[in-house]
Amino acid sequence: MKRGKPRTTSRPPPSATRERGLVPLSCPDCSGVLRFEREGPHGHLLYRCQVDHRYTLSSLLDAKEGKVEETLWSAVLLLKQMVYAYEDLLSEMKNATATERKRVKHRMNELRRQCVAIQGMIEATHVLE
Repeated sequence: MKRGKPRTTSRPPPSATRERGLVPLSCPDCSGVLRFEREGPHGHLLYRCQVDHRYTLSSLLDAKEGKVEETLWSAVLLLKQMVYAYEDLLSEMKNATATERKRVKHRMNELRRQCVAIQGMIEATHVLE
């Protein structure tokens, strides 16, 4: 990317807000506020954050898709870890009533269903290439 070419915020993308240059998108790297610019003679859309991470529209979408998948896998891992912790809780509930144990088992089954649902979302995703 060459420096010195004029940048303009003309022709805002549909996501642009009323405040000049802002878009309701965060930077995939630092979660900072993104602004759009038009760069070059053809006015290609460029997104830039406060710390100067830069994205073309294509690279922004790729980064966002990656973040979605990463976040969903993090949720799967967290849900699985919660099931393990509840299993430990069950093993420690020596004096618990049947109702108390049933509540914990119900929560464990709920967590397992949520995990399967999120894994299904990941597997059903078809990223544009």
